[in-house]
Amino acid sequence: MKETYLLGIDCGTTTTKAALFDLRGKEIATASSKEVTVHHPEPSWAEQDMEGVRQAAMTAIHNCLDKARVEPSAIACASLSGHGGGVWLVDKSGKPVRPAIIWLDGRAGGYITRWKEQSLLEQLYDLSGWNLFPGMGPVTIFPWLKDHEPESLEKASVNLTSKDWVKFCLTGELSTDPSMASVGLIDFHSLDYSEDLLSLTGITSYKHLLPPIIPAWNVAGYITREAAEITGLREGTPVTSGAFDGACSTLGAGCYRSGDACSNIATAGVHVVLSEKPDIDPERIYSLMCHCVPGIYYRSSMTMTAAGNLDWAERELCEKERMEAEESGISVYDVINKKIREVPVGSGGVLYLPFLQGERAPFVKPEARGVFFGLGDWHKKAFLLRAIFEGVAFSARHNLEAMLKNRSLNSLYVTGGGSKSPEWTQIIADCLNAKVIVPAGADSGSMGAAINAGVAVGVFESHKEAVQAMVRREREDAPDRENVDKYNKLFGIYKSLIQAMWPVWEESFRIGVEAWGK
Repeated sequence: MKETYLLGIDCGTTTTKAALFDLRGKEIATASSKEVTVHHPEPSWAEQDMEGVRQAAMTAIHNCLDKARVEPSAIACASLSGHGGGVWLVDKSGKPVRPAIIWLDGRAGGYITRWKEQSLLEQLYDLSGWNLFPGMGPVTIFPWLKDHEPESLEKASVNLTSKDWVKFCLTGELSTDPSMASVGLIDFHSLDYSEDLLSLTGITSYKHLLPPIIPAWNVAGYITREAAEITGLREGTPVTSGAFDGACSTLGAGCYRSGDACSNIATAGVHVVLSEKPDIDPERIYSLMCHCVPGIYYRSSMTMTAAGNLDWAERELCEKERMEAEESGISVYDVINKKIREVPVGSGGVLYLPFLQGERAPFVKPEARGVFFGLGDWHKKAFLLRAIFEGVAFSARHNLEAMLKNRSLNSLYVTGGGSKSPEWTQIIADCLNAKVIVPAGADSGSMGAAINAGVAVGVFESHKEAVQAMVRREREDAPDRENVDKYNKLFGIYKSLIQAMWPVWEESFRIGVEAWGK
């Protein structure tokens, strides 16, 4: 019987990855593009060359298929995952109007400040389910373009997102999906673009730039002859609508049902709880999106830094550990893991607040900064390192509880760099009193895209069947009852410390101490 394959294409902020899977979830081949530079033409601006993104995607696909050495006709379908937000304007001829303004961009910050002063932010949240941030998309960036660069909006025929631009380059078809459209643009009752949102932000006249919405698990186009020649895919291969990278990563980890929860412990932290109802948070903490599974919604709470705290500590504090790792031929993080095993729960009284770049969830505090509390002259570096692991676990619990609303959590899927540390995932299991499940495989984003591809062409009848067939578990960590009790007590101190630091952060920001000496 002829083997069948599914292609997942994950458009990251700087690199694009293509991965080919068989129907049992085995990764046949992967390839990543060279980095696409993020340009900063002005302070806080963040732009990318759209042609560079197109070339990166085409190259990643070509190299993946070259490694796989499978017949192009054996690839049943391709699908995409991509970073959300931003503005990717395309003209009537299919050419970029200007460089893409990506989600990292901050030029629209003044509009959010103004809307806050006008008491509009609460209304916008209640309509969109989002606490707005400058680079989130048309809802924030179109007003800036309207006032400062109207010619770009006038030249444009459509606005896309990262994966939708790549999809257009592959198929010639223009569309987005519900997960991307729900980043501040849709009415969750109609699942169509919200007239009220567009009106409140003053961009109703640009509604024609918003593309058709096609579900992530539906075919949205077919590989063109030109794209086939460049990538090696068969002309006519189906391509699905694709989805937001966070949704694809969550699906690729195994989360598709209401009540499933996932934490991606990467540079930043992305915490997700799935729901069957589009319930906008009355406390205005979490953000609400459509998941890339029919009838399922995606509550998300995103922290500024998670594993990024450990990256900072490794860079600034761990020269000795790097030397030890080099001598032993292992990763510096393996050395760190070994050292924190020798430190007891609670890090000998050292508590860490993981806010190296301010915080946006479950509270918004740009002035927040990292804090080590409880240091004594008997503490060694390993105590600080374990405190970082525990602080990130407390942050995960803080965010998940904000979404769960007093409901219990039985299990948590954990992905990202933090999931590679058994010590860290055990700490998370103990802190949350939940079983931690770590999926196998290096890239859940491409896996989630491939799952949507399989559902789109009927290889699988449902997302449930696809997940059960393709997603495998690397390990599970059960909570330790004694440690759970200890972390419950420490979590109260963690929250009290945040409250105590609140006015201190504000005073430090007021006097401008960070700028002294610059």
